[in-house]
Amino acid sequence: MAVDHIQPTSSDNILSPLQVQTESRRNLLHMPPSSTSTHTTSTSSLKPQHLQRQPPTSITTTSAPPKKPLVFKKPTKHQFTWSELSKMVASKDLTPMGRSEDVQEAYQRAIKRRTRIYGSPDEYIRQRVLHWPPADKEDSSSSSSLSPPPSPWSASSDGNESPTSYSSISPPSSPTGPVDPLEIRLAKNEFPYSVKPGIEHWLIWSQHPLTDEVWIRRYLEERLPGRDFLFFINPPELRSVPSISHVQVFTKGEGEVLDEEDIEIKQEEKDAQC
Repeated sequence: MAVDHIQPTSSDNILSPLQVQTESRRNLLHMPPSSTSTHTTSTSSLKPQHLQRQPPTSITTTSAPPKKPLVFKKPTKHQFTWSELSKMVASKDLTPMGRSEDVQEAYQRAIKRRTRIYGSPDEYIRQRVLHWPPADKEDSSSSSSLSPPPSPWSASSDGNESPTSYSSISPPSSPTGPVDPLEIRLAKNEFPYSVKPGIEHWLIWSQHPLTDEVWIRRYLEERLPGRDFLFFINPPELRSVPSISHVQVFTKGEGEVLDEEDIEIKQEEKDAQC
């Protein structure tokens, strides 16, 4: 069996306890920097975090989108006939329509004045023509706990129109009786398009979006008895009062234009005969 050869240790290589202690001190004094001390500690790392200089941060500011400038239709010297209006409404090509030069100038002056006083032409229409509260007050009141007033536009659970229930979405497909003049109103256009004498330009203003042409036709039939009428809903690019739903109406004839009180009186007379 092979025996490992063990080299005897020379006494010269054996250190006394005093030599060991001395050698240890010498090593400590001449010890190279440890791996943990090789990194230089910056003075900023010794500061509290809230006092340290932070890298610049890019700040993106969000501003309100610029208001789209109101583009006025060019005035015209032409007076549109009933036949021309009918063709434009049927084809939905409304670009030729315009006001006379005098009416257009008055219209632009009114727009500037109303924007200066009320903030926008829309707000003037809300407060002075329709007698609605300002838009900001209406928004705050709509979120209150007060129940809304009754509206004759809503439908009951059986599908029939109910004059006492409330709808905040849209009118039914056919109107029944008078509607609340604070919700929808037929009014003469203050700055009408240039049309032949005998043709009148009216507007239907509404708190609800009016998109149902069947409903609009029935509404006008009740209020323009014996009269011819045309109507169209302005495309967005032609709306000078974009925040309020409205319908352009042209009418002619000898019949009278009925308002909501006239409708109520006729209804009362009809009920009295029953």
